[in-house]
Amino acid sequence: MKTVKALFLLILLIPVMMSNVTTSLTESPQVKKHQAKRIIRKTAVVILIAHKKVKEGKVYTGNLARAVSHQKFSIHLYRTGKIFRAIHHSRRARMFALAAIKANQGGETADMNYSKEEDALFKDGPHDEELDKDLAVARPSENTKDEEIIGAEPAVDLSDKE
Repeated sequence: MKTVKALFLLILLIPVMMSNVTTSLTESPQVKKHQAKRIIRKTAVVILIAHKKVKEGKVYTGNLARAVSHQKFSIHLYRTGKIFRAIHHSRRARMFALAAIKANQGGETADMNYSKEEDALFKDGPHDEELDKDLAVARPSENTKDEEIIGAEPAVDLSDKE
């Protein structure tokens, strides 16, 4: 009887044990909160530069609006503890901000690009299409036109206390 109970218990526990193995194999790399904060803050600076360039150059590609949307979503994810996703939306935001700067005859400086540390953290992250889809699902009414957000400086940074 004891053997039957042990066998039954083992059969019940195998799926649980297997799910733990699968979960550990698919988990995202560990990103520390201070690393994510640094990425988000750096992207915020690039977005503010892009905002200024688009305001001056008046070349509206929609990239500034997309940058602001991804960055705001990144901040939301950061605040809700989804740090790995947050850095990737901030990465996507910086890509759009850099494109907006270039479209408005702005120059890209070395400090706007990803550092070696950032590149390492971005490794094995979600594809850009997946990030765009996440944003569209989470915030379907986000503004997509540069002309509509150019009037005021966007709130795209974390507070010092975060």
